[in-house]
Amino acid sequence: MVNFHFSNRLKEPELQLTQKQKNIIREYCCLASLSRLSEQEAQRIADILEIAKIDQVIDFFMTEADHYVGHKLNLINENENKNLQARLREYLVTDSESWKLINYRDNK
Repeated sequence: MVNFHFSNRLKEPELQLTQKQKNIIREYCCLASLSRLSEQEAQRIADILEIAKIDQVIDFFMTEADHYVGHKLNLINENENKNLQARLREYLVTDSESWKLINYRDNK
């Protein structure tokens, strides 16, 4: 299982988390990293997803947690992500100025 903890190094994070939000996110991370879910665990994830619909902070951190868990469990292939981004650029960029801006950000 993946070990999750919140750093105390940040003195003033931009998104302040309440203890309740931290607990919900930690619980979600633990559940999301399981290879199989019981009915009760699956229902709890559904409940947390409902909470995230109305709490933008939890929604943000759940998205980040999904990305983190994906990397830890080797579910994310960075080459595939880069290929997808390149294809999206081809379809979405219509002028050369936008193309330069996108390439500039990628090369930072």
